Amino acid sequence: MPESEIVRDVSLAAAPEVVFAAVTTGTAGWLWPMDLEEREGGAVASVGRVTHWDPPHRYANRTDGEDGWFNVLDHVIADDEGTTTLHYVHASVFADEAQLDAAQRHTDFYLHTLAQYVAYFTGRAAEYVAVDAPAASNAPGSLARVADALGLDGVEVGDALVVDLPGVGPVTAGLDYRTEDFIGLRTGDALYRLFGRERWGAGVSLAVHRFGGDAGAEGGAGAGAGAGAGAGSSGSGALGGAWAAWFGEVFA
Repeated sequence: MPESEIVRDVSLAAAPEVVFAAVTTGTAGWLWPMDLEEREGGAVASVGRVTHWDPPHRYANRTDGEDGWFNVLDHVIADDEGTTTLHYVHASVFADEAQLDAAQRHTDFYLHTLAQYVAYFTGRAAEYVAVDAPAASNAPGSLARVADALGLDGVEVGDALVVDLPGVGPVTAGLDYRTEDFIGLRTGDALYRLFGRERWGAGVSLAVHRFGGDAGAEGGAGAGAGAGAGAGSSGSGALGGAWAAWFGEVFA
């Protein structure tokens, strides 16, 4: 498949400096943690390199692989009369149309989560937790099964509800995103992102972005791989373990 581009323009309720920080050193708050050398030519996640570093206007990185494969993420940030516009481009060589479709759908969810992060949790230290449900969750209807178990039947985007979250207990949350593939819940101190990847032959996974105090405090960004990258959980042991056990019951 020839190279393709995924292009999105997003309006964000934050200053350009805040958005630049979020897409560079703050990815634990909406994507997953990535090590980054803050300079042009610097390393990104040990495999890529920074190709543009112009705070707070532009950040881009590139990773190259075998047989001409590459992956480019470009962020152009502009002040727009009190809000910020992010022009986002993801260029790569995708394996097939299914992988491109998955990347497009994930992009929309991730950028929505970025908007939630900069609107509600800017400046707060982020801990990242990733959990994979059992392999049985790759069956059709698995994300809907998770939604039913959480009591989301009939709940629409924008609604608030009390939901019993594993490792946390009953808490007021807002449903901020919902499609047939993804669910987003926002509480007063966390973003819960559920991924249903059945259509692409994978199972359900969870990413939690949990926020503490000032981002400069010790113990800010947690470590972990991207959601769905491996079996079990990574990040905070207690929370990840509680979700892993809960998923085990749902898909028993």
